[in-house]
Amino acid sequence: MKRIKIFHGILLLSLSMNFSCKKFLQEDPKSFYTPDNYYTSLVQAQNAVNGIYAFTRDFYASIGLYSEDAMFMLEMPTGQARTEINQSNNNANLLNLTMTPTDLYFTQWWRSSYKGIDAANLAIKNIPLMSSAIVPDAQKAQLLGQAQFLRAWFYFNLTRIFGDVPLVTEPTVTADNLLVSRATVKDIYEKEIIPDLLAAEKSGLPFVDNTGRVSTGAVKSLLAKVYETMAGYPLQQADKYALAKQKALEVITSNKYTLYQNYDQFRDPANDNRMENIFMAQFSSAIASSPMFSFTLPSFSYISNGQGEIGALLPDTTFYKSYAPGDKRIQEKQFFYSHYPNFATGANVVFLNGQHIFKYFDDAAQQSGLPSSKCFPIIRLSDIYLLYAEAQNEADGTPGTDAYTYLNAIRTRAGLAPLSGLTHDQFRIAVWRERNHELCFENQTWFDMVRTRMVYDTKNDQFVPMVGYSFPGSGGTRTLQTKHLLFPIPQSEMDVNPKLAPNNPGY
Repeated sequence: MKRIKIFHGILLLSLSMNFSCKKFLQEDPKSFYTPDNYYTSLVQAQNAVNGIYAFTRDFYASIGLYSEDAMFMLEMPTGQARTEINQSNNNANLLNLTMTPTDLYFTQWWRSSYKGIDAANLAIKNIPLMSSAIVPDAQKAQLLGQAQFLRAWFYFNLTRIFGDVPLVTEPTVTADNLLVSRATVKDIYEKEIIPDLLAAEKSGLPFVDNTGRVSTGAVKSLLAKVYETMAGYPLQQADKYALAKQKALEVITSNKYTLYQNYDQFRDPANDNRMENIFMAQFSSAIASSPMFSFTLPSFSYISNGQGEIGALLPDTTFYKSYAPGDKRIQEKQFFYSHYPNFATGANVVFLNGQHIFKYFDDAAQQSGLPSSKCFPIIRLSDIYLLYAEAQNEADGTPGTDAYTYLNAIRTRAGLAPLSGLTHDQFRIAVWRERNHELCFENQTWFDMVRTRMVYDTKNDQFVPMVGYSFPGSGGTRTLQTKHLLFPIPQSEMDVNPKLAPNNPGY
């Protein structure tokens, strides 16, 4: 069994996965085979695609030594997050906007993305070569659709984080093609991301897949997000708003997804890959547990059954106060909480550092003492509702009836009065505000900031240009600069591949 070389000598493994605790991907880990001795059965083809999913977890998993989670990279610089611990230089650099190319998070996002891309490339190249007698054409198409979606998603993240990056669409089997120059963001969207997603859309995937695999609904949703991003910065292709509107509406009007009726349903692991969840990173305490429960527990609060209580991520006070007074999302044990009973004694524990994130509180894990199996939401229907509202307003120049319907659905669930009679600009701001409040701490806010070049001034409840903005209470030392529109390419990658030079401006 031959092993192949991949980016920077890191071996790809087809890792076992667990979707919705159904354990249908719980095969033994296998090395990826070379093209000449792989793909001789349906099981091997399915394993190849299953292995790609494993890398989606890396961006929401614990890394490093000092209470670091890869998802923090997109939360700490927003100005909406803080921490109770000070051991991590990586977290401190993000909070203080003093990032460097040697910071751990950038390496994690870069390498895991390219490992996932390489796994997808291998599947996309070899599955079509299989005999239809071994894998029927319909099954091959669905397997390819999953791989194409995942490859597009990895590249979508890379372009939004690093800008121009290498575009690799062939499996890396020798060291000869490791040194690749950076392609432009425009080329990556037009030559890879859009074609992959359009192909996946026609691949015959089910519209909903409750197991956690890619579905047609997920493909259309990602297309909507891609078009919305292309309409914004840096490409500013305004014609893409109409396409984003169309794809979002196809998801919404399919009636295959439903909004949660309350925020407890958001936290319930039984709803993973169901209802409002369109695409999630999969976790299981038996295989790969989620660290989000422990990382968002107040440090040393003794409210859990022995889990690590780390306090690594909690809301900035001014952000919490930016919610309207009657907003249900800031009521106790909705999106946030300020006290909880001591697990052993039942006595009420009031948290010393104020509000903490309740979105990832796992009742089952808290009671059992086991690690959390809660999956991480990558795309949910609330996002698509708000995306449609924004895209329709921008495409047509004024908010329509449907745009109000979908924006107000999110507001009504939060106990807020419906909006009406807004101008184009007023409606845009209302959607942006709702996205900040509804999708907080789900790795959406930073990407919204970068594509709009605007930041939510939580102290004054207004949106202002991102570049030049100083976060409240920062004394001018935490000011967003032009260089912060992109993160630095990891120094370890620059050292290995000279063709990546120069690094992004300012680094």
